[in-house]
Amino acid sequence: MKEIYLGGGCFWGMEKLMRALPGVMDVVCGYANGVGEQEANYRSVCDGDTGFRETVRVCYDPAQTELENILLVFYYVINPTVEKQQGPDVGDQYQTGVWYTDPADEETVRRVAAIEAAAVDRFAVEIGPLQNFFPAEEYHQRYLEKNPMGYCHIRPPQMREALSLRLGPEGYTLPAKQLAEQKA
Repeated sequence: MKEIYLGGGCFWGMEKLMRALPGVMDVVCGYANGVGEQEANYRSVCDGDTGFRETVRVCYDPAQTELENILLVFYYVINPTVEKQQGPDVGDQYQTGVWYTDPADEETVRRVAAIEAAAVDRFAVEIGPLQNFFPAEEYHQRYLEKNPMGYCHIRPPQMREALSLRLGPEGYTLPAKQLAEQKA
């Protein structure tokens, strides 16, 4: 098993999206890279300047999917040009990011980020090693399964499109949105 941590705005939609990917074995909503465990709760993260980002821990089987495929879907659904916002959600906790725990993943994460950054005027996705991660409260886990009509900034058509994306043998050579256009 391998893991990668993704901050893509509100964690409810990102969790649902990542759970649906082939090869993903588990996804946990939580708070990453903040000031300390005592501040890793929904109220503190939303009310204060804790530094925490709403994040999903994605555990996947590298024999069934590659990190590049997970990143392709991630970059397809986020807006990489805005800081501390995704969709209508605004605040420090909605900052996008890709954080790794395995130094061997750094090259892939940075290479893909460079491809995505070259396609936009401003690239605001945080990239780096994970500092800390604390699971969110139980009611956040599988939130959209428990609340099918619940809020999600990733619209259903975009989620379906993202889930249909797969890299070809050439790999991640263009930004996610351009790779998707080629597929269409």
